[in-house]
Amino acid sequence: MSTIENEPFTVLEKILFELHIWWNDLREVSRGAAVKALGGLIGLWKIKLRLEIIEALIPFWDPTHNVFHFSDFELTPTLEKIVGYAGLSGNLRNRYPVAPRAVTPHKFLDLLSISQEVKDGNLAEGFCTFYFVYSHFGDPRDFEAPDTSLTHSGNKGKWEARRGLTFIVVFLGTLICLRKDGCIELGLVGMADFMIKKANGTIVPMILAEIYRALTVCRAGGNFFEG
Repeated sequence: MSTIENEPFTVLEKILFELHIWWNDLREVSRGAAVKALGGLIGLWKIKLRLEIIEALIPFWDPTHNVFHFSDFELTPTLEKIVGYAGLSGNLRNRYPVAPRAVTPHKFLDLLSISQEVKDGNLAEGFCTFYFVYSHFGDPRDFEAPDTSLTHSGNKGKWEARRGLTFIVVFLGTLICLRKDGCIELGLVGMADFMIKKANGTIVPMILAEIYRALTVCRAGGNFFEG
């Protein structure tokens, strides 16, 4: 089975490096919001991808029953296993399952406090690049830039809060809800905003659904990380 070409991995590695720096630069409040939303998932960037293991497992995946069938046993990805791995404790029965929701370009810019005057052709298509948001929030020195196109210019507290929200959006778009082109779905900002404001949201069902979807696509002959 073919895998994604080398070039996208090079781009992804660069983005992950910058995302890690972004995380290290977050202040306590923004970092706390990210931990509340993402839990132990934040450690995903420390994991080295082993494509050969994924390739070896794909033939054993049964998309009808969502289970790995081996000669004398079965393995099934479950909500409980993901909760444990991600460090997202709590009874899932009392949690609201969060998933990407429709967000207009206007709403996307509004939630991130980016001026509506900012023009980017990708927004109308429902996505943006990593560097579109990184240019506003990734570097702590961006706040001092003379023209950041932000609606809260001069208010560092609000800017730092948006840094936390944007970090969650980019993290989800880079490591959880990947697109083949490496861009970020606008709908992720609505999900991230809900996770910050509400205490009963969980992304665990979405992660499990994404695992099932990706395994089924690969089992049918698709490439890894097609999005």
